[in-house]
Amino acid sequence: MAELVSTTYSAALFDVCVEQNKIDEFMNQMGFINEVLKTNEEFFEILTTPRINVDEKKKIIDEVFGSKLNKEIVNFVKILIDKRRIGYIVDIADEFERMACAYKGIVKAKAYSSICLDSEQIKKLEKKLSEQSGKTVEIENIVDKSLLGGVMIRFNDVVIDGTLKGKLEDLENNLSRIIV
Repeated sequence: MAELVSTTYSAALFDVCVEQNKIDEFMNQMGFINEVLKTNEEFFEILTTPRINVDEKKKIIDEVFGSKLNKEIVNFVKILIDKRRIGYIVDIADEFERMACAYKGIVKAKAYSSICLDSEQIKKLEKKLSEQSGKTVEIENIVDKSLLGGVMIRFNDVVIDGTLKGKLEDLENNLSRIIV
């Protein structure tokens, strides 16, 4: 059900943004909403609770987002409130971003490393992955101290494991096959 709702609503929003040629603007604004809701759980609860009526929720949306977002996005959020689908907004925003990125030929990747990669390292990885995939790759660096060293990259359904931990696990698996 959640997947159907997020796909349906994000597709409708995506159609509007393509029609109006506002893909980047809508991506930024939906990303902003997504970030606000993910980092402010109390605010998300206010929007989803049945104890607050629909009109009050719409007023809250106007007060919080009215001056920061274009009217199409604000109205879209109000439609989600009217249809009692506001609880799915994070999933809708994620699906919308995926659709917009696919339309623009952008692939979002995550690079896991034991230390924070500098911008030069990220640019090199993005360039290399862009050349290999034929799409524009944007990397988000995530620090994972358990990796010991190296980098593991995930994008689409691809995992490139260049971590020391991954190499040690491969070595262990290979040795366990040899030793009877």
